[in-house]
Amino acid sequence: MNRRPRVEPQLQNNNPIIAIGNYDFRPSGTVVKSIEIAAACAKAGLPVELWVVRDEGALRARVPASVPIFETGSAMRLHNRGLDLALNIPALATALRRRRPTLFLSGGNHLHLAARIALGLSGRRRSIQLGARASNSAHHGKATRWQALIGAWSNRLKFGGADFIVAVSHALAAEIQTALPQKKVGVIANGVDLAKVDRLVSAPFAHHFLDKGSDGPPVLVTMGRIVRQKGFDLLVSALGSLRDIGARLMIIGDGNPDQVAALKSLAEEKGVTDRLALLGYQDNPFAILSRADLFVSASRWEGASNALIEALACGLPIVATDCPTGNREVVEAGPYGTLAPVEDVEGLADAIRAELASHRSKEAQSAGARRWSLDHCMSEWVLLLRVESRCANAAIDTEGSTRPGELF
Repeated sequence: MNRRPRVEPQLQNNNPIIAIGNYDFRPSGTVVKSIEIAAACAKAGLPVELWVVRDEGALRARVPASVPIFETGSAMRLHNRGLDLALNIPALATALRRRRPTLFLSGGNHLHLAARIALGLSGRRRSIQLGARASNSAHHGKATRWQALIGAWSNRLKFGGADFIVAVSHALAAEIQTALPQKKVGVIANGVDLAKVDRLVSAPFAHHFLDKGSDGPPVLVTMGRIVRQKGFDLLVSALGSLRDIGARLMIIGDGNPDQVAALKSLAEEKGVTDRLALLGYQDNPFAILSRADLFVSASRWEGASNALIEALACGLPIVATDCPTGNREVVEAGPYGTLAPVEDVEGLADAIRAELASHRSKEAQSAGARRWSLDHCMSEWVLLLRVESRCANAAIDTEGSTRPGELF
């Protein structure tokens, strides 16, 4: 892989840089959106950098040459992402102290608390604006009183020190606002590059599941990291209940070897191994989505699913769990699909049957994606970051200014 020159953390005063941070460039919606926001800022003439603890991952190749990459991680490394991130909080603090960006935007929920602590340790809390892009619900699964308390506590920790917060769905914004009623939470929905989808849907993709006539068994598709959040175990179990219609399932996405092995073991237990295809990470998922019959999201929780909107852009009908948060806002906007109960295998199977019988128009589905245009989404981000950068510069010039939610 050709690696661009490393950005060195030179000591600078009042550096106008907008830094957008993530742990690495692993395939995830959070990383995709961070790259898109950075690219849009660069195109608009804003000085922007992508900051990562580890400069690695499949999505690194998507970063345009106009966007510098700054790796903050130390030589010491732990295998677990969360532990490695915690270990490198002091390194991030050092980078913030030396490079002094005007604004640091934490790109996803995994980084917010680390960024808050690092900024406090850096000694630059008064001169660096901290933004948080709320990408996921803190309520992980079926709602209970105990989980609601944990979720509220988690949101206060992650977002309490932010100068501005932007959620990816209205339901997620309301969740954060409940935990932090004194904070204003904006909403910028995820967007889809519709022109890119149109270019890539017709690309060749061959798989024996797709070699069927109009009367062949339905092909279901889902997409995302193979983790508990995405509920692929629930979907594989539901596939067992759809044996009578011969439904087949294609999963686009990867995970660590243990997670993939557990999913294969479950498929064997449910007797659906021959009707399941684990496709791994795909650089062009649209060629697969456009050839399937139904997109299914079995997530236990979300923020706002990029995959749902991308499936819609490909003309697919949708089944999605009514999980916290965001799925309902997409599915009911048309409506474009059927909502299923969370963590309910039979309920999910019933929703799949109902949606397959609905015979929605492919043209109407793809037209519905226009409301989530990437251009509109990115123009909102560019405007916001331009305004927040100016506010940060004004605060630097104001002696003794303080930040709301200051940690130290």
